[in-house]
Amino acid sequence: MSHSVPQNRPSLKVPKENNRFLCWPPASDSKQLLQRNQVILSHRALPVWFRELRTLARTQALTASKSYMSSYAPALADFISVSDLNAKHWIVGGHQPELFHPGVWFKNFLMSEIGKQTDSIGMQVIVDHDVARSDSLRVPYLQSPNPIRSINASHRTESELAQRSITLPIRGESQPRMPWHSTLTRYADPESWKRTLANIEQSATSCGLAEPLIHRHQELLKNCIASQKNIGDAFSEFRHRLEMSHGVFNLEVPLGYLCSDSALGFFLQHCVRNAESLWSSYNRCRDAYRARHRIRNQGQPVLELLRNQSSIELPFWIYQENQPVVERKRMWASSLPDNQMLLCDHAQPDQATVSAIVPLAEEQLAEAWGKIAERGICIRPRALMTTLYLRCFVADLFVHGIGGGTYDELTDDIIMAWIGIDPPIYLTSSASLHLPLKVNQESEAIEPTASRNSIERALHLMRSVPERYLDRAIDSQRILAEAHSQKIASIPERGKKLAWHREMANLKQQIEIAIEPKKRTALAKLEATQRELQQRKIVSSREYSFVLFEEHDVVDRLSRLANAAYRDTTDSGK
Repeated sequence: MSHSVPQNRPSLKVPKENNRFLCWPPASDSKQLLQRNQVILSHRALPVWFRELRTLARTQALTASKSYMSSYAPALADFISVSDLNAKHWIVGGHQPELFHPGVWFKNFLMSEIGKQTDSIGMQVIVDHDVARSDSLRVPYLQSPNPIRSINASHRTESELAQRSITLPIRGESQPRMPWHSTLTRYADPESWKRTLANIEQSATSCGLAEPLIHRHQELLKNCIASQKNIGDAFSEFRHRLEMSHGVFNLEVPLGYLCSDSALGFFLQHCVRNAESLWSSYNRCRDAYRARHRIRNQGQPVLELLRNQSSIELPFWIYQENQPVVERKRMWASSLPDNQMLLCDHAQPDQATVSAIVPLAEEQLAEAWGKIAERGICIRPRALMTTLYLRCFVADLFVHGIGGGTYDELTDDIIMAWIGIDPPIYLTSSASLHLPLKVNQESEAIEPTASRNSIERALHLMRSVPERYLDRAIDSQRILAEAHSQKIASIPERGKKLAWHREMANLKQQIEIAIEPKKRTALAKLEATQRELQQRKIVSSREYSFVLFEEHDVVDRLSRLANAAYRDTTDSGK
């Protein structure tokens, strides 16, 4: 890759091979990227509201982060001061508080490495208002053969790897999925967690893996769940403590903390005051992106913003906290008298279940925003607006995962069309780490995909031209082959083929019976090859949670990958 700041966006693809990373632009360009973004974000031509909001947002983000970490990482919280706001650059990333795979965790290691190399501050923003859908872990285990099926030689007679989902006890038995910050730890039953951890350990042991990180640090996880109100903060504290114990230092703050501060309120106020231009820019850029990438699914990359005669939809969520069921809904805005806007969860305000009034006068916003938060009303930016806010008003360099990095091409368009500035460049990173599962040594040299294709082709030919598989060294099959050749050579003229067709069909049936052993052998090989492909898929999956890995193994590999990424080398730390 070039060491200059890239101008053209490549196709971003996750590496499939073990211990490989993606980093674009190269992390070795970080100083240049920071310098370029500094020019954009400190330009004298920037609107006054933009510069003032950026100053306020960064100050409040640092204060919120220090407050959040003070209960479990006071030393790190106190190490960064307000004076560092302008003295140091900020490397910012964001992710959900789930127990994600190491490819996502790589971003935290990379941000820490960039921070060390450029004397910058890393900050991870925990997107805690996303729905907690990741409520189970996919784990490998060694599956014993079925003794009844194994009587048939075509079925396996040895243990093989399989996968299963282990449910994480993070909610009540009949409780629906809700945002991470609304998934409370009081539902995390200690006995259920004990059984869950035992199941994870049993699965890992069965397939020869070392002690999983989550099992080794089960007391730490238990303490984090006990000390935090919601499971998102518990998982985040657990991961963050592990990072710090291995020298990976980034500040952390839930997005909910930022949303309770006035900076996000002022940003929302600007969006509401300019609702028409935001609505049209957002939809126009969305449509252009979809046309450019030939996307037909109406939900990709985001849904279109709607409107009616009285209300306009804006790219935010609105919902009520501390309810039996917390459900995010799309936010609608409509004008009120006295220079105010009504924000609610329905296109028809009189049918809304959650609503809030936002004044359009700046001097009234801070107080009104505080009262909205006191009522437990959550107004949260949706995906593109979240990264737009963080990239423009908090970060000096934003680090995306592969999904966000792909879709933020659209955010770039919105920044240019709506705010009217060059978008700050961002960095996209990901990695692939495989669990150290073993492949059957006898099959390591086999290329199962090529073998499967060859067998499937042979089976197709056995159905369509079975005569090709007759063995002329066997008298009975030689006679069938000769009979077939004679029949082909003596096709009667049109109108006299009925008897010939009957004789040929009978001959084909005899040929198929003759080659049946070859067909059974091919089918058995195909089944074995399919099993081998499944084994390879299980072994080479990059989707296993980082908590299933042995601690020092995964940390060492991620650290080496982050160092290699910054040095812009192909040495990925095998």
